[in-house]
This record gives sequence, structure tokens and C-alpha cells, in this order.
Amino acid sequence: MGYHLKNQPPQKELSILLPAYNEATQIKRCIHAVEASLRTFCNSYEIIVSEDGSTDNTDKIVATLAKSNPNLILLHSPLRLGKGKAIKNAVNAAKGRYIAFMDVDLATDLVCLPKLYDVVKSQGGMAIGSRHIKGSAVQRQPTRTLFSLTYNIFVRMLFFDGIHDHQCGFKIMNRNTAVTVLDCSRSDGYFFDTEMIVCCKRLGYPVTEVAVIWREKNKGGSKVNPARDSRKIALDMFMFRINCQK
Repeated sequence: MGYHLKNQPPQKELSILLPAYNEATQIKRCIHAVEASLRTFCNSYEIIVSEDGSTDNTDKIVATLAKSNPNLILLHSPLRLGKGKAIKNAVNAAKGRYIAFMDVDLATDLVCLPKLYDVVKSQGGMAIGSRHIKGSAVQRQPTRTLFSLTYNIFVRMLFFDGIHDHQCGFKIMNRNTAVTVLDCSRSDGYFFDTEMIVCCKRLGYPVTEVAVIWREKNKGGSKVNPARDSRKIALDMFMFRINCQK
């Protein structure tokens, strides 16, 4: 990875990390919605937008909002780093006792945020949103649901981790878990979410799946394309599997 994450003493209760690449059309709405949710259950929080080489002025929009919001922090990278590095940079800057990750499109209903927060506070480790366990409510294109189910079955067979949804971008960890797990991760692409969960399990931290309400956003414009990205994801997966055996 090239550097070690800092495990500094927390100064906030909860840090929300938003990795963002070309999200100018929805970043403002996302920030306002996240902050409205946080105010209902948490008095000490920060929202960190880790902007990743955007070309559509996402960084400028966030910078303007941050001028009048002390709870909002912008991390700007002039170059595209990838989701993994964007999140690692945000964890290094985070001051929260608990650290949450979510996608800017807010496909996961924010009503689920305090549920995951309560789980990780009581059980430790990592709490993850899951679209493939009992109690979840999902609206998604059938082809993407099939791809997701197939992918998750394959990962469970390969790593024996028992997790049903490795790619829902909605997770909370306590600070120690986040720093330890991300120090072990290598992927900066779309395998990052899976790698993070498998690393967490292998390090002995609990991973608890929480049923979520999830509705597909950005139809036709998703940054993850199964046909285009499956080869890279598969390569990262097998390289990780090989490294685990060393």
C-alpha cells in the first residue's frame, strides 16, 4: 500500500466517508441527506468527501459547502486513485470513534444507518448492509441481481466467509477495525469491498450483515459494468486468494 494508516485518538463519535468521482449532479443532495440523518441519532459527527480526480467540478461544489459547514471536510485528489485509495485517505483523515462508508448515490436508504451503527457499537468489528438476506427490500434490474448473486456465491465458495453480500457500499467499523483491515488491503478497484470483508473475517473481527432497504440508482450510468469490469475483479480476486495462501 505504501503507507500505514494512522490510529489516532478519536475526536468525533462518527465519521461518514463518501468516496466521490464525478458526482456533481448528486453530491450536494447526498451531503444534505446524510447530515439530516446523522442529526437524528448522533451529536458528534463529520462527513468526509474523498474526491477522486473528478473532472466535473465535484470538488468545487463540496469546497463551497464546506465553507459554511464545519462538519464537512473535502479531500481532493487531482489524479484518479481508485475507490480503495480514496477510502484509505479518508480513514487517515477521519477523527471518528466509528467510521462509515457509503456510496454517493445513496442506493441504501439512510433509515438503515442507525441500525448498522447500533450493531457495530454492541458487537464490534464491521456491520455491513446486505441485500441478500431475509428482511431486505431491493429494487434492482434482474440482470444485475443475477450477477450479484452469482458473484457472492463464488466468493463464498472461494473464501468460505459465509457472507451473502460483499458489494453493498454501506458499512460501519469501529476505528481499530478500520485501520487494521485497511492496512492489510491491496485492491484499489471494485474488488476492494470484498477484500475488506474477507480480511476482516481472517483477522478475527466479527462481520455482521444487516438487512437494508436498497433501490438501484443511476440506471444505465453505473460506474460498475459487469461485462467490462468482471475480468479485473476476477484477477484481483485470484491474486488475493494466492496471497492468502503464502
